[in-house]
Amino acid sequence: TLTAFVELMDHGIVSWDTFSVAFVKKIASFVNKSAYDSQILQRSLAILESMVLNSHDLCQKVAQEITIGQLIPHLQGTDKEIQTNTIAVINALFLKAPDEKRQEIAGILVQKQLRSIILTHMIRSQDAVVGEMAHQLYVLQVLTFNLLEERMMTKMDPQDQAQRDIIFELRRIAFDAESELNNTGGSIEKRKS
Repeated sequence: TLTAFVELMDHGIVSWDTFSVAFVKKIASFVNKSAYDSQILQRSLAILESMVLNSHDLCQKVAQEITIGQLIPHLQGTDKEIQTNTIAVINALFLKAPDEKRQEIAGILVQKQLRSIILTHMIRSQDAVVGEMAHQLYVLQVLTFNLLEERMMTKMDPQDQAQRDIIFELRRIAFDAESELNNTGGSIEKRKS
């Protein structure tokens, strides 16, 4: 029945704003408990994503019921559809969150544990990252990088010695590593011949 509901809502026949808090809680309960069938979990994640994207009121209710921490275990599974839908919900919550909440979500997203889970269970898994999953990972990356845009565009103070030292150290690391690679026995030129 959740599949039929998703199809019905995708056609825009009924407004998302007509649903109650009890409905949001019921769908969220399917996501918060891992004992449910994978099809139920997949459809529930799709419904939550649509709620967040299509209704401001439901977005707030979903954000109260679902946390990023509750979604992380779904990224560790092997079902690519569930992983994709989980990233889609995270992206939707991130996209629709107010600025202060967005910073909080960003803090969770940049944690090494979550990056490691995405890298291990999604990107480096045996199945290739294609289609919708690739798109959702790209959206997550763009949303995360957009938070750094203001900092990136801030001009460096040429009189600040600490900033200059950091820039020179980064340059040294980047270019010394490249020159070390060329000076070792495994350089690109030697491998070509």
